[in-house]
Amino acid sequence: MVSNSLFGSNPLLKLAMPMMIGVVVSRYCMPGTAVLLPILAVSLFVLLFGMWQNAPKWLFGAGIVVFMFATGAYVECRQRENMAPEWTAGRRLYEARLLEVPLHKGTSTKVLANVVDVDSGVAANARTQGEAYIYLPRSVEADVLEVGDVIRFKSEIRLPVNAGNPAEFDLCGYYYIKGVTGSTFVWGDDWERVCKGDLNLAMRALEVREKVVDRYRTLGFKDEDLSLLSALTIGEKRDFPQELKENYAAAGASHVLALSGLHLGILYLLLTMLLPLRGRAIWKIVLRESVIVVALWAFAYIAGLPASVVRSAILFTLMSLGRCLRQDSSSVSSLAFAAITMLLFSPHLLFDVSFQLSFSAVLAILLLTPHLQRLLKTDEHGALYRYVANLFILTFAAQIGTLPFVWYHFGVLPLYSLLTNIFVVPLAFVIIALTLLMLLTSFIAPLRLLFTVLLQYVTGVMNDGISRVASLPGASLSLPSITAWEALLVALFIVALSYAFINRKLWPALLAVGCMGVMSVVNIAVGDKEENPDGVIVYNNNKNPLLHIVASGGENWLLSTVPQLDAEYEYSSTPYIKREKLPEPVWVDGDYECDAFVSKNGAVMYGGMKIKLLADDLWRENIFAEPVDVLILGRGFLGPIEELVEVYPSACILLDASLYKRSRERILRECSLLGVEVVDISRTGAVKVVPRGENFEIIPLRGK
Repeated sequence: MVSNSLFGSNPLLKLAMPMMIGVVVSRYCMPGTAVLLPILAVSLFVLLFGMWQNAPKWLFGAGIVVFMFATGAYVECRQRENMAPEWTAGRRLYEARLLEVPLHKGTSTKVLANVVDVDSGVAANARTQGEAYIYLPRSVEADVLEVGDVIRFKSEIRLPVNAGNPAEFDLCGYYYIKGVTGSTFVWGDDWERVCKGDLNLAMRALEVREKVVDRYRTLGFKDEDLSLLSALTIGEKRDFPQELKENYAAAGASHVLALSGLHLGILYLLLTMLLPLRGRAIWKIVLRESVIVVALWAFAYIAGLPASVVRSAILFTLMSLGRCLRQDSSSVSSLAFAAITMLLFSPHLLFDVSFQLSFSAVLAILLLTPHLQRLLKTDEHGALYRYVANLFILTFAAQIGTLPFVWYHFGVLPLYSLLTNIFVVPLAFVIIALTLLMLLTSFIAPLRLLFTVLLQYVTGVMNDGISRVASLPGASLSLPSITAWEALLVALFIVALSYAFINRKLWPALLAVGCMGVMSVVNIAVGDKEENPDGVIVYNNNKNPLLHIVASGGENWLLSTVPQLDAEYEYSSTPYIKREKLPEPVWVDGDYECDAFVSKNGAVMYGGMKIKLLADDLWRENIFAEPVDVLILGRGFLGPIEELVEVYPSACILLDASLYKRSRERILRECSLLGVEVVDISRTGAVKVVPRGENFEIIPLRGK
């Protein structure tokens, strides 16, 4: 997909690539601005010197490549440094202005707010303001909160930290991409609404989006039809049913729910149909393209300016500018310009899944589509063949381009996406068109009713069709998990193979085979990613103790001190269960016996190991008769460590994350004074206790 001619005809792509590499290198190597500024200065000098007439030709190219690399590294470094300072420790008084619509779920209300420390005596180099997630107790007062409201609360804001459970969601990375600097839980009545604040432009966009959703409800849309319509037209997916979302993912139609170039392309087509151009007068062209560009950016603004929509809006803006100047613009160069512009202001977007999928899909479509069209000879057949063939080509090219990212992030490949897009794309066009007509004719009752009924029917057909495709056997293919380096090798494999296909050359194909060879050698050298699938996992779960026994055959059990209905466990254990494709675990909260293990009186005997969970202060009444290998101290344990060590002198002590903070601090102090080694799960993350003959091994699982 990459060639010298490609870079030659699209010079902006030559600038975008080293900039992206600079962002990645800066993120993981973490150089400081003090190092990058001299590199920027030197590369700029070389760049300017290379423009001199007598300078070597390669000097200018080298200077601009190094300059763009250093620019990407510098903007990423600045972003990281701005988010680095910690909030002042301890409970403090804060004021916060709500930036998003509050999300009510269960017993809590989640809000994103711009927080300001109003307490005096701020620690040196401590953060005094920034965006943070605030979790409020669910109440009547919390239910009426709106965007722009100012609240005052007293709590401790902490930087985001991953729990360290296997296969967990990367919370730190998510916060970083969102620009969020911390989170806090506010307990009881430690908060109040101060006033209803003024709305800025971003908040007004959210207000408009809420009004549009309310308008849909007023017109009679509800449940799945409302969810699809809201997601497809304005990108509102907060209340989208999880089961329906999984169906769209399995059918390979998730891109329809995420606002992207498809939606802006449909809107652009509708606007060009509604604003036909008569004559070639320049002022008519400028007026028409200006109206279209304003409408597209207004739509992007109301949708919340997601990366995929911004990218598409920039592309269409450049296309319109080219028409006004009567110049053809390169689509690849426009895409590269969009990437450079977005990364200059928000370099963290490069690590956003939507950004990766959006740009890789469009780049693959732009580069592969002409060659695939010639291969399938689309120009030599009728309209129906061209339509089906072009949909197949676009879908296939997008899947090829996004494969490394889909494999790395999701590990699932939808197999029926080529079939799905044949009916999903035209239905999406019809839905957006009918929605626009319904809103434009809302003051004419008969027309409004007609378009509403048609829209309800089409949304129902689309949801039903997706559910049917998702229920087909083998709808999706589960792929083995891969590392970032393996994903890079997959990407190089695709690039090399595409180059060989486009240019009819052998050496890129050999390079592609080499990439797969390196990947195989690395896997053989490293060995199986899950070297010891069997063992006892102790999760970092601060609600209640949670143990996960995994037998070598795949059978597994979840153990806790509370009944399943009262337990908080899915967030901790489900990602690992899904990744390893384990069957539904058996829940154990009392005495239990099977061929794999025995659980009795809070003690677990597995693989020759003896593990005892102490989650109350009644342990003296239930002393295990035999020596214990591992002691897990959970919520409710109060006994002195000195006395505990006398009873179990050879046991390894694990502090469960469910321990209260004060109890944990006291136990750590006592262990330090006694010289007792202890593993604090809340700090280390989850661990796996693996039997080793007559001994055992404790393996940290953070990052695995």
